[in-house]
Amino acid sequence: MPKLKMFIPKILSFVLAILILTALPVSAEFYKLGLVDFVQGEHQITVPIFSPAREIPITAEADTILMAAGAEDFKLEAGKEYYITQGAFKKQPELKNSQVEAKSGWGVQIMASSSEENALEYKKQAAADFKEQIVVKKEAGLFKVLVGAFKKHKEAGKLQQRLQEAGYKGWVREFEFLSEKTELAPEKAEAPAAFSPESQVIGEGLNFYNSEGEKLREAHVFKIKGQFEAAGKKMQGEYQFGPIGNSVLFSYKTDLEDLTAHLLQSSFNPGAPTAALKAQAVLYRTELLYQLETQGARLENMNGLNFGRLSPVFKEAAAATEAQVLIRDDEFYYNNDFSFKEISRPRVGIVPLAQADYDYREIISYYYERAELAELTELVDSELKFTARIERGLQFKEIRQMSWSGPRVITVIDYDLSADKLKLKPVLARGVVPGREDLAEIIRNNSALAGVNGGYFHYSGRPLGLLYLNGMLVSEPLYNRTSLLIHQNQKISFAQVDWKGEFKVAELARSFNINGVNRPVGAEETVVFNSYFGARMPALKKGYYDIVVRSGEILGVETEAGVKTPIPPDGYLIRVGSKESELINVIPELKGKTAELKHNFSPDLEAKNIVHAVGGGPRLLADGEIKITGKEEKFQPDILNGRAPRTALGLTADNHLLMLTIDGRQADFSIGMTLQETAELLKNLGAVEAMNLDGGASARMVIRGFTMNSPSAERLISNGVIVNNSDIE
Repeated sequence: MPKLKMFIPKILSFVLAILILTALPVSAEFYKLGLVDFVQGEHQITVPIFSPAREIPITAEADTILMAAGAEDFKLEAGKEYYITQGAFKKQPELKNSQVEAKSGWGVQIMASSSEENALEYKKQAAADFKEQIVVKKEAGLFKVLVGAFKKHKEAGKLQQRLQEAGYKGWVREFEFLSEKTELAPEKAEAPAAFSPESQVIGEGLNFYNSEGEKLREAHVFKIKGQFEAAGKKMQGEYQFGPIGNSVLFSYKTDLEDLTAHLLQSSFNPGAPTAALKAQAVLYRTELLYQLETQGARLENMNGLNFGRLSPVFKEAAAATEAQVLIRDDEFYYNNDFSFKEISRPRVGIVPLAQADYDYREIISYYYERAELAELTELVDSELKFTARIERGLQFKEIRQMSWSGPRVITVIDYDLSADKLKLKPVLARGVVPGREDLAEIIRNNSALAGVNGGYFHYSGRPLGLLYLNGMLVSEPLYNRTSLLIHQNQKISFAQVDWKGEFKVAELARSFNINGVNRPVGAEETVVFNSYFGARMPALKKGYYDIVVRSGEILGVETEAGVKTPIPPDGYLIRVGSKESELINVIPELKGKTAELKHNFSPDLEAKNIVHAVGGGPRLLADGEIKITGKEEKFQPDILNGRAPRTALGLTADNHLLMLTIDGRQADFSIGMTLQETAELLKNLGAVEAMNLDGGASARMVIRGFTMNSPSAERLISNGVIVNNSDIE
């Protein structure tokens, strides 16, 4: 299977090479490589307390505990000395005698995983294809696979090209190794040696000893919480010890907001004016972004910070301006102002301005008049990776984005609805209810050019919501949810559709409610079944009735339990629950009577010449504005909340239908989107009306038999929305 996965990108590259007409690479403005790594590392910052050492002595002062995954907490004895090391206990006379040497170089990152086992397996796989040195390095909670080590960026760029040709996705980045006796490879060496084999892997783990040399604990990572001394330095709070190379890294784990608050505490007294603290919080946050971009998520030169107790005053100032930074000309401000490229002391005038009742925004504007405040969460780098023609009037696009939350991959089918040789319609998997099928099979069986998954469905394959095909109701609407309506002239619209079914018997001058279509029948319900359900009904339960109608005449009523009543191809069948007394009372009178089945829709589908419709929801855009109707349409929290893979439809002002999928649940590839983000994306792409479809593992796009997105899992679906040539029925 791993080998097969490696071939998939090659196959797709070949297919797309045939399709691609133009490629429009756009360099990122906000998120350079270091920030990309930081975001994909779950926004965790590691601040080394001092340089990595062979072993670190610990002396507890009060209420200090050692924590490790899978083990009970260990309480350190006050005044007693302990040691943390990677290997066997060997006390070093002084920390400065550590012989660990740091080396920096350029290489290519090809994978990141939260699983060390997966990273090592991927390294082994890549080693079979390349003779360059391959390293697994842990950063910000992720195990990253890095290939090569060069003195210059351009040499790593050449390696990146070779990796891409072999089907490996990756990017050039700078990284650091710890070694005792290694050198970077020469620039033009054919088989560059990165560092010694001992430094090629993450340390095996750490050991915790007492002063007598007795091993008390072993783990990959230790955390210590309390008051203690580490190598003679007094500490208070929670810290982490992890293996790096063949040494121990003693560090403080934090995030951007926490570190911003600590920087404020290092620069101000708790009584400083709130406006001054807020202004400096924005400046520090912007400066920290540069550090993260250039150093990665392990920040050096923070030795002056005391990561002990943090005053609420500074936490509140950071929280009040959370995620606010300075930008200018669509870049972070530090790209234009060199002073923002280092953590600097606050300007002398900030406090006096705050005391003079300047708001923090006014203080920033006073000193940085050409900059503007922006929300990190709203800054997105977007790149149109490529665009390809599928057919006249039908175009494929792939968009890659980087946001503060993570990467996003969007695939779009842009369908010009004025193209007279194309036709849009929803389709039912296997042509029956219930039924499930792979989207590629649905596309193939309908001779379609392209398509996406459609509306929601029960795990059995039964649609959950409106499905209306060629003027016949396959499944009734659910909770008045938003649906795609396809008119006879191929015009499309979106609307919340309601329905009421009615069974009329003329001779009795009576009408009876219909509760559903082609779905299980409750004891107090009446449900109609038509040819989309198949040739026969499930076995009749005791006390239930089947009313058979053909060409408008009631042929009879089946009452015998266990019978699988045939469904007339030119009619329908009504199954009546055992407690539906109103219709049961007239059953002896029904045979031979004239019957009419009425589907009363709101809006009226027949009056609007609607040929096909498929339900989904919620609504995302209406009249060019974001309008998310999730609560109104009674969607569950798992659809309304959080980021997920999505499928959505958008109609532009110039009559184009955008059919898009957003990949998700793949942290280092695409994190998915919220409904709000999906609505904003569609609006930015020019949509004025839009709706959501089924998402999650169902979110998929197929063009000419090839899956163009990266679904989060394999799933057979109940229905899809396809585009084919108008001469194909």
